[in-house]
Amino acid sequence: MTRRGILFGTALAILVPTTAMAAPEGFYVGAGAGVNWTEDADLSDYPTVGSGLTEKFKLGGIGNLTAGYASAMGLRAELEFAWRWRNSVKETQSSNPALNGLSGKTSSIAFMGNALYDFNTGTPVTPYIGLGAGIAQVRQHLNGVSDKDWVFAYQGIVGAAYSMTDNLALTIDYRYFATLDPDFDLGPVTSKGEYRNHTIMAGLRYSFGAPARAMPAVATAPAAPMEQQRPQTEYLVFFDWDKANITPASDKIIGDAAAAAGQVRAVGIHVIGHTDTSGAPAYNQKLSLRRAEAVRRALIAKGVTATQITVEGKGESQLMTQTGPNVREPSNRRAQILIRVS
Repeated sequence: MTRRGILFGTALAILVPTTAMAAPEGFYVGAGAGVNWTEDADLSDYPTVGSGLTEKFKLGGIGNLTAGYASAMGLRAELEFAWRWRNSVKETQSSNPALNGLSGKTSSIAFMGNALYDFNTGTPVTPYIGLGAGIAQVRQHLNGVSDKDWVFAYQGIVGAAYSMTDNLALTIDYRYFATLDPDFDLGPVTSKGEYRNHTIMAGLRYSFGAPARAMPAVATAPAAPMEQQRPQTEYLVFFDWDKANITPASDKIIGDAAAAAGQVRAVGIHVIGHTDTSGAPAYNQKLSLRRAEAVRRALIAKGVTATQITVEGKGESQLMTQTGPNVREPSNRRAQILIRVS
């Protein structure tokens, strides 16, 4: 079986979904840059029929732009524009001594359609694999003459994304990119070349599919007469995805809770941490406890006696908004502050 057949067969087999769905779902755009290494290429019938040489190349650069859609099942489909440039010829080798040591360079632009699959690990790191097919313009410059040819292109992709926020991810991947043999008019006859390329690239991907959602309002009873009004005894603090740090908005709520505890002369404060369903249950249990501990430390910093506070983590077992597994739901990423009064 050819290397091309192995590449496509292996990628198709791995792309079959075997793990839980990955998030976020929706449209996204991305951009990346990195380095590329072009494999040694044979150039046949140069400069005449029966002649030929082998080109060896230096490292070059790559930049790409992508736009696509991620499904709830972890599958992504995207369009990609990529430019691989300035792979200068390091040396040429030929049985004809006159063809040794020629100068030149090669480059390509490609328009690709890619299919990828994200593996949800329950952490901010999401590995992915994929394959792509499209069309590429390969340009060859050799010994002062240049030509280009449009040919079928294909690639295999292996990488990982790190979610910095619900919408923004840092990506790094390896790509094997190759084309059918391009034809170049570099002399009296048409020469047939080769183009096979290895790429390492880092980039950013922004998803439009996880917009910020308003947190649910806490229902309150009608206002009582002034002499009967008492501070509320339950407060909700919300967190960013996979985070346990206190935001400025949450810090204000915790301050209100600390002040209320002093007004009602609380006998105890119980903090319960929660998560959404994205990620593994065991990981979410630990994350929920970290959130409760973060709130406890903030309450102490605002004057609440440490011995008054108890904490508990519920993981994903008590959802405010019911969802399926592996769903990023902002209203479920919370901690409850319950003030007990005598």
